Amino acid sequence: MRILWSVNIIFPYVSEKLHINNSNLGGSWLISLLNELKNNNKIDKIGIFTVYSGKKYIKLENEKLIYYLIPCKNINKYSKKVEEYCKTIIADFLPDLIHIHGVEFPHSLAIINASKNIKKCVSIQGLISKCGNREIYNAGINSSDMFKSVTLRDIIRLDLLPFQYKKFLKKAKYELLALKKSKYIIGRTDWDKINTYLINKNRIYFHNNENMRKIFYNKKWDINKIERNSIYFSQASYPLKGFHKLLFAINQLKSDYPNIKVYVAGIDITRSNENFCGKIKLNGYGKYLKKLITQLNLKDNIKFLGYLNEEQVCEYLLKCNVYVQSSSLENSPNSLGEAMLIGMPCIASYVGGTINMITHEESGFLYPFDDVELLIHFLKEIFDDDVLAEKIGKNACNHAMKIFNKNKNVEELINIYTKILND
Repeated sequence: MRILWSVNIIFPYVSEKLHINNSNLGGSWLISLLNELKNNNKIDKIGIFTVYSGKKYIKLENEKLIYYLIPCKNINKYSKKVEEYCKTIIADFLPDLIHIHGVEFPHSLAIINASKNIKKCVSIQGLISKCGNREIYNAGINSSDMFKSVTLRDIIRLDLLPFQYKKFLKKAKYELLALKKSKYIIGRTDWDKINTYLINKNRIYFHNNENMRKIFYNKKWDINKIERNSIYFSQASYPLKGFHKLLFAINQLKSDYPNIKVYVAGIDITRSNENFCGKIKLNGYGKYLKKLITQLNLKDNIKFLGYLNEEQVCEYLLKCNVYVQSSSLENSPNSLGEAMLIGMPCIASYVGGTINMITHEESGFLYPFDDVELLIHFLKEIFDDDVLAEKIGKNACNHAMKIFNKNKNVEELINIYTKILND
């Protein structure tokens, strides 16, 4: 089988060869999957293409892999030139099947339009069209607070917090077009199954779980080595992730746990410790969080960690008492999967596909997104009961090892490829 992947990231091999800075590398599960898939004897060749900000069309070969980079000035705008490059790649690689990982960017639609006579499948990561719902994106922040949080940066960029959800809606038009043109869809949750059906009732759906990064299969959380009353939060860069909801919970818990600490992966969106040049880049949500942290007197309880590699993520997961997801919408976040894999107790909002990852009170705790009081209750349960924390963590690990079974997931994907080609 010759499989051509369309992806939204630049893989490490390419970034190293071309000296492209890849410090904020997403799509780590794709790298894990590729490492397993390329060693399978049913796969003859894998092509991987994406767009980038450079000026040249690039092709790199590495054993069974061929990487293609298409130059693109604006990755958020459809380009006929990108479509023509896609035709060039198809003619060069001659794929049996094209596998499109995520359809929120126009180049995904371009490869679909350029390959009308070739079978294709689309993997769902999330659905931008659902994130573009104003109520979901704003995650409970009222309009008054949003307008009060507008910054100079927002005005200059015409990127005001009250209207940021519209950025998702712009991407959504490409996503919806791509899904309506896609016969074969690969997903992993009840949420993405029903939502892709509502978009395209003629689609054929396949279930296939993802693989996590290698380190998380080999490390185990130990309650005797943690920092007590500490929380790991995977990112706080925009309202949908619900970090402000967690802040309200921390405010209530601080009287019982004065040393409570939240470790937040990713940049400090509040830009509190930056110089003047950094602070003028402060956006509306960062300003809102900064004001909230000050009002609630939580400055000493919150630590932003910056971008972390997989070893650093693992280090903090092993260090913390509990993982919290407080998003207003998720499909099946890999950060939650990694925390579960190492046997860490997890609390997550009952939204989207998260319900397929956690069995409530068995392998974690689920709570309604806007119920801060219930989040507080479950945090107290974990902080105060080591036996419960260990039990929940162990069950989470056992469940995650089944969901993220590398060999099984790769075999299932190859079976999906075969079924599509034989259909």
